[in-house]
Amino acid sequence: MAGDRLIFQLGTNNWQRGGEFAPGSGILHEAHHHAYNSLPGTKSYSVYPSRTQRFEEEDVRVFALDHDIPICESISPVSSYRWHGMSDEDISAYRTRLTAEVSAWMDDIEAQSGTTFELAIAHHTFLNPVVMRDIIRSRLANGRPGMPLLCFAHGTALKMYANERRGDQPNEFPLRFLPMIEQERIFNYGDPGGTVDLAAAISTQQVDALVDIFPAFPRERVILSPNGYNQAIFQPRVGEDAPLSERTTLLSDFETQPYQGSPHGVRRVEGDFDGVVVFCGKFADWKRLDVLLHAASIYEKTSPRIATLIVGSGPHEDQVKMQNLALDQLGLKDAYFLGPRGQDELALLFSAADVGCFPSKNEPFGLVFIECMACGTPVIGANSGGPRDFVTSDVGELVRESDDKTELASSLADSVRSAINQKWKGKKGPKAAHLARRDFSVVAQVQALLDAVDRLCD
Repeated sequence: MAGDRLIFQLGTNNWQRGGEFAPGSGILHEAHHHAYNSLPGTKSYSVYPSRTQRFEEEDVRVFALDHDIPICESISPVSSYRWHGMSDEDISAYRTRLTAEVSAWMDDIEAQSGTTFELAIAHHTFLNPVVMRDIIRSRLANGRPGMPLLCFAHGTALKMYANERRGDQPNEFPLRFLPMIEQERIFNYGDPGGTVDLAAAISTQQVDALVDIFPAFPRERVILSPNGYNQAIFQPRVGEDAPLSERTTLLSDFETQPYQGSPHGVRRVEGDFDGVVVFCGKFADWKRLDVLLHAASIYEKTSPRIATLIVGSGPHEDQVKMQNLALDQLGLKDAYFLGPRGQDELALLFSAADVGCFPSKNEPFGLVFIECMACGTPVIGANSGGPRDFVTSDVGELVRESDDKTELASSLADSVRSAINQKWKGKKGPKAAHLARRDFSVVAQVQALLDAVDRLCD
């Protein structure tokens, strides 16, 4: 360990371990941790929060909570406990305890290894970079070495600031945390008080959003870092030439997960399907699952038999809303709500599907697109946000963006019919898998981040 380049990462969301599902930023943090540790001469240590996990390993610690993980939006796969619902005293106590625990563990690591940290990475643009800045500032005040601070931006915090600034949802997003971060001056680059040295964002749209919210931070110090995916998990699990009957047989192992109190019983995914569409995401408005369900009501009536598999979940009221929309209001016969699934199961579902459909509005990046493509399955989305950076006609289609949900549902239905009838799975699927492998390796992503740190912080 002595002589290794030590990296410390502070995450905002849990990792997908111990039976607890994780949102995208938690999955990314975990993947980055392992990728850094796969590089020769590099050692990563990580802290992340959890209410249920209590791992304590040589290079990983859990920041133990007695409440759900605080979130910036209104919905998460693992929490509905919002920062905006916490008092100033609660947030101050959270910040103080997190700072103390991280600082103490960093000191222990350095004492045991005989090596000092050379890079700090804070995930999200909210409390974590403030905590790491405070720790670096304290180290410098005590005559100890500092280190560059890289903030990896994720979409939810930037959306929170944009919602606060816009001011059209004052009850849900009062102007509170944007002024707090502005007062901390964490993104006032060059401020003698200490700031973030570099930022990274997963798409061009997120780069634009970050510099729009924090105009004092130089755009040239924001690294475009497209998400990598876990290549050991997301790969074709079914041969690209496998008949649909073989794929639907594999799907028959999956059962639906009705919401508590639902009048609809558990159903297996079985039937003589002519095609399979898969969706994966949290039940948030901007993910637009409702639009896909309306599209399904079109292609169920006018196409060969197509199953729609919905992976993901949300608060109970949103589960009720989406399942009732599909099964009662629209009367869908072949829509299956499978609930949250682990990555191995998700990879199997992606592999067995004919097309992945993810109609999010302004998706920050679209890791779920990449994971689906890596499994040899073409994708359909809306022409907005991060997917515009990589979804081409070779690997799928982005339909015209529209706030008219009826129009968007019609466009999605047309694309799904094209995907099934024109057999995109065999034509576009291999190209999708190749593009994912070539351009979206996690190891290549973290190596590029380290190269940028060396170039801009020498």
